[in-house]
Order: sequence, then structure tokens, then C-alpha cells
Amino acid sequence: MVNPKLYQLSKISLLCMLLFSFIFGALSLKVLAFDDAAEINHSYLNQENFLDLKSYQFNKLREEEWYESAGGWRLTGGSLGLDLLYSQLEVRLPHSLSEETTVIFLAKQQEFYEIKPFRYQVEVEWRPYNLAAVSLLGMPEYDKRKADQGASVTLGKRPWNYLRFQKLFQDLYYNEKNFYDDSYYSPHPMENYLEGAFRINKWRTRFSHLIDKPFKQVFPKQELNVTYKGQESSAVLDYHYGKQSLAGFSWRSFDIRKRRKTTIVAEAASTDNRDQQLLYSSTDLYWLHPLSERLHGTLGLREDRFQNIFRQLDLALNNYNFHLWTAQLYGILRHQTEPDRFWEYGFYAGDTDKVTDYLSTKKQDKSRRKTEVKVRVSYELQDLSRRSALMLTTSWNIDDFLNDFWDGGNISYQQTF
Repeated sequence: MVNPKLYQLSKISLLCMLLFSFIFGALSLKVLAFDDAAEINHSYLNQENFLDLKSYQFNKLREEEWYESAGGWRLTGGSLGLDLLYSQLEVRLPHSLSEETTVIFLAKQQEFYEIKPFRYQVEVEWRPYNLAAVSLLGMPEYDKRKADQGASVTLGKRPWNYLRFQKLFQDLYYNEKNFYDDSYYSPHPMENYLEGAFRINKWRTRFSHLIDKPFKQVFPKQELNVTYKGQESSAVLDYHYGKQSLAGFSWRSFDIRKRRKTTIVAEAASTDNRDQQLLYSSTDLYWLHPLSERLHGTLGLREDRFQNIFRQLDLALNNYNFHLWTAQLYGILRHQTEPDRFWEYGFYAGDTDKVTDYLSTKKQDKSRRKTEVKVRVSYELQDLSRRSALMLTTSWNIDDFLNDFWDGGNISYQQTF
């Protein structure tokens, strides 16, 4: 008969060996990864779009429910203009096969400044010890060139009081299994990702950091090289001083650099002769407090700054620096009319600055600074378990109501378990 203490000790020892080899093996590698958005395009954001984003995103109460849950799925989308739609999709579906083994399906996608290919991840987590786990993960594909594989180490246990490091090799067998053309990676893309979440007394914090160091994809026949590097970070810190009462801030930023360079001369400016740097930062300060048994209020301040530093390598006339900046004040009033019915009213007022600065003196710069104001009216339906909610929203322009009174709509749905 196996001694339980020796069995437990052997599991811990094996986990430590895996952790040691995983971390120190990771340090010896010099390449990281990207999200398959390799095209370089112009920016088509409108003056009021960061007010739109704030009004379309899940409110803080919904965010709290999402991060307190073991799993779920949610989707929100809303108009950014005549041709573009903001969308946010998240899926987290865990299933325990045993006390030690869990299979998890994950997907996360947000689009507001460019097209993002849909990506998902399947993870098999083995937890030989309560405070630590290792996982194998990836994205299987019919086209084996595009399959992703990786692993992660978790100290603690999600959703709270954990630290997790993930390494994902993207298109791992592209060079080996590419029989379509003569393109290849040098080096391969790979993702390093660190995240954590901690709950201590009345304090809650979450953070993540992803680093994408350079990779290059070579297309010899097209005489084209595609390079990419970047990083993305986010953090949240909240103080909970009562039921549905909290104050805190959230922060997010990214810095992405892309380049497509070909030696083939074209008659017109080519989309394969472009260089781009995308920069974004967002800071949100908020205060939530119940006003009565049926009313709940939110006040907040938010700043967003987006830059597209665009270079057309074969036509310097088209080179420009674009930026859109918004500082906004917002308020949300939530009114419960029935146990499973809510009305929600949002007010958003921002100082906005939109500039396209052309490097050539032959083109005239575009610059506009103005105040944007909008309101939204939302109706929410919940199931009796309070685990599922559908919200329907209509938005209205206040700063130019007589000429352009309607500002689009939004539908969002969230289910947790």
C-alpha cells in the first residue's frame, strides 16, 4: 500500500521539477508572439468613440460578477459610426474531470481600432497540490501550420489569490508543414503572459502583462518581410467598503509595432510597404454606492489616448501621426423596477481632441477639439438566479441633438456560473 504522505510528497516534487524546467527553459528563449493581426491600416475612429466605448462596456457591477465567477460567457457590441462596430467577447468554460484535472475552454476578443482574427484556447490543467497547478494548452487547427501549443504554471487557484505564467508557441509547425508556398518564420512567434488576482480583506486587485518580442515572417516569392513586436498591460485596484459599494481604478495600455516591407515596385502605394506603431492608454477612476433599496449610482472619470504613427514606405506624402484623446466625466443611475428588471441611465461628457498630423507640407493637417456629450437608456432583463442578464441600449447625442440626435445602440449579454 502506498504511503499517502510519500504520494503527496512525490506529486509536489514532480510539480517543482516541472516548474523549474518550465521557468528556466523559458528564460533561455528569445522570441515571443502576436495575435495574428498582421495587416497595417489607417485609423477610422470618430471624435466621440471613447464615450461610445465606455457606454458599451459592461458596467462595474457586471465586471464584479464576472471576475467572482468560476466561468461563463459574455458579449457586447455597439455602433462606432456608419461602418464600424465595437465588440467584446469573452468565454471561460471550465469542467472538472476529477479533483486534480480540469479542462477549460477560453476565448477573448475585443475590436475597436482594427480587425482582430478570432482566437481560442483549450487548456488541460493538472493540480496535484491544492496551491499549484500545471497546464498544457493550445489552439488546434485543421491546417497544422496554424496550430498553437504551450503550457502554464499557476500558483494558487483561480479566480482569486493566484499568480499564473503562460507560454504559448504560435504556428509552431509552420516551417515544417508549410506546403502551400515557400514562406517561413525566422524566428517563430511566441507568447509570454503573466497574470494574477488577489483578494485581501476589503481590497481586490488584478493585473496582466503580455510581451511580444520581435518575430519575422518571410515571403520570398513576394519579396515581402513582415515583422511585429509589442506589449500589453492592465491593472485593477478596488476597495470594497460595503455591499455594491466600492472605489477604485483600472488601467490598460498597449504598444504595438508592425512593418510590411517589399522590394517589388508597384504603380500605386502598396499595403505591403507600410510601417505602423499603435499606442493606447486608458485610465478609469470610479465610485459606486447604493442610493436606496432600488437605486444604485456610479460616478467616474476616464482618460483615453490612442495614437497611430503611420508610414507609407513607398510614398512619403501619405505619412502621418494620428491621435485621439478624450477626458470624460460619466455617471450611471441603475433603477430596479422588479426583482428581475432594471432600467439604467448613463450620462457621458468629454473633452476630445482628434488630430491627423501629416509629415509632408503638401498635405494639410486635420485638427479638431470639441466637447462631446451623450446619454444612454438601457433596459435589462435577468433570470431569477441573477446569473444571466440581457441589456438593450439606445444612445442619444446631446451636443448636437437637433442635427444628429441618435447615436446608435448596444446589446449585451452575460452569463456566469
